[in-house]
Amino acid sequence: MEELAPQRHAECLDVLRRGFATVTDEYGITADNTPSNPAFWGDDAVAQVVARGFTVYGVDVAGRLAGCAFVGPSREPGRWSLRHLAVAPEARHQGIGEALVAEAARRARAGGATVLRIGIVAENVQLSDWYHRLGFVTVESGMRFPGLVFTVDHLELTLEPAEPSTGH
Repeated sequence: MEELAPQRHAECLDVLRRGFATVTDEYGITADNTPSNPAFWGDDAVAQVVARGFTVYGVDVAGRLAGCAFVGPSREPGRWSLRHLAVAPEARHQGIGEALVAEAARRARAGGATVLRIGIVAENVQLSDWYHRLGFVTVESGMRFPGLVFTVDHLELTLEPAEPSTGH
């Protein structure tokens, strides 16, 4: 797991585009009706998210980026956001998504957060179930936002305080 330097943003963008593209047809998401979806991001989109205060990090498998995500503080004290988590289709079901969530939680906790939040396509029950298995709970459901053709559920993970170092 490593923070991705700007030189690796293109690799991350490729994973994001391919990862998010696997569900666009199922939920009626197109570049015209939801251009903000990572499946349709332009070349500078990763840098734009980083410029908004998020850290992008990823997991390599066999020398290739297999998954990536963004994490950073939200406007609400004590709450951090996990954004745009994606695993390359060929690398799924190997624990990479879980590792990305665990790293987001670790970084958020280290940054003083007590809650990690993510927004997902509400209609994607499989994804919702996966996050619930990881300990997230739904705190808002069926939210509508301009520019999105789907509804959004917000899920949160309560973060236990970081263990103090004992110096051993």
